[in-house]
Amino acid sequence: MSPITPEVRAKAEIFTGNEVCKEKAKSLLREYCLPDGLLPVEDVEELGYVKETGFVWVKQKNEIIHKFDKVGKQVSYAKEITSYFEKCKIKKLSGVKSKEVMIWISLIEIFFEDPTSDKVTMKTPTGISKTFPKVAFEA
Repeated sequence: MSPITPEVRAKAEIFTGNEVCKEKAKSLLREYCLPDGLLPVEDVEELGYVKETGFVWVKQKNEIIHKFDKVGKQVSYAKEITSYFEKCKIKKLSGVKSKEVMIWISLIEIFFEDPTSDKVTMKTPTGISKTFPKVAFEA
């Protein structure tokens, strides 16, 4: 079941249209001291943001796979992505997976130790994490 309930929608700023949503996604990432290339979404239909909780969702027409060339990683973005934004952190992330060898592994958290850090850490549901250079995720 989607966490985007009518109650959540009622509290949210909701944006529609690909270009508006892509720009809002980048703006929110920057606002929370995160690299603006972390959500390279395409054909976005809707982006919602609940300021009080930091809850963010993105709905796109199709799942996409993006390759972050600077670190050689493929990341899959589902049709619906949900998360909670905090300063330097995305938590309770759903709809995003990273390809490791031949297996797609869900990511649940992306964070920096502090805003000046040049390393970003990505965490899986099993607690395994991997750190990458921040520059690899800047648009």
